[in-house]
This record gives sequence, structure tokens and C-alpha cells, in this order.
Amino acid sequence: MKFTPIGFLFISAFIISGCSITGSIKGVQAQPEVEEIEWMEREVQELKSRILKLEAKLTGIKTKGEPDISGDGWKTLSSWRKLKAGMYYESVKKILGSAHRIDGGIFAIWYYKNGGRVNFYDGGVTRWKEPD
Repeated sequence: MKFTPIGFLFISAFIISGCSITGSIKGVQAQPEVEEIEWMEREVQELKSRILKLEAKLTGIKTKGEPDISGDGWKTLSSWRKLKAGMYYESVKKILGSAHRIDGGIFAIWYYKNGGRVNFYDGGVTRWKEPD
């Protein structure tokens, strides 16, 4: 088969245009992935917001027969036994009240006058020592 300069030019143009079409198709395919990731990130943020609102509501709900503790919860053993691993600062403060001393940072320890203490990591309870 013999190619004329015009035929060669036509075939070259066809090959080059095919490459550019392929390249543009790849570009189009990558775009929805970016949009999908952005959509997922928005969804995650909305869900986090909803969870925070629900947690805030739950901390305000009192179970039947639960005494209303007014900052002196650290004095009673029953209050200490309400603690659970993973609780956040606000929940612990509602149960035990304010600590006498706090050593803070990502690892925090709340000390109470009766010898009890609560250890936190990144805002959540990791362990605690009931009063003596």
C-alpha cells in the first residue's frame, strides 16, 4: 500500500485526533471522581454535625431514677461508677463536677480532692481511679 503525502497527513491527523479524544475522555472520567469525593466529604461533615447534636441532646436526658448531680458527684462512689471509657470532658463534668486540679494536653488528668482521678486521651476517658 502506497501513501501519498495527503494520505499520510490524513492518517497522522486521524491518529493524533484519536489520542486527543482518548486524553479528553480520561479527563472527563477523572472529574466525576473529584466531585464524588467532595460530595462524600460534605456528607461526612453533615453526619458529624448531626451526631454532635444528638450527643448534646443525650447528655441532657436523665434516665428514670437518676439523681440530679449538682457538681458534687465526685463525692459519691455511685457517681464514679457511671463513668465509661470514651466519655468526653462535658459528660464527665456533668457526672463528677469540676476537678480540683487538671494537668492538660492531649493526655489530660483530672484530679479530685477525694483522691479520685480521670485520665483522658484526645478528649475521651481512657481510665479512672475511684476515690480511696
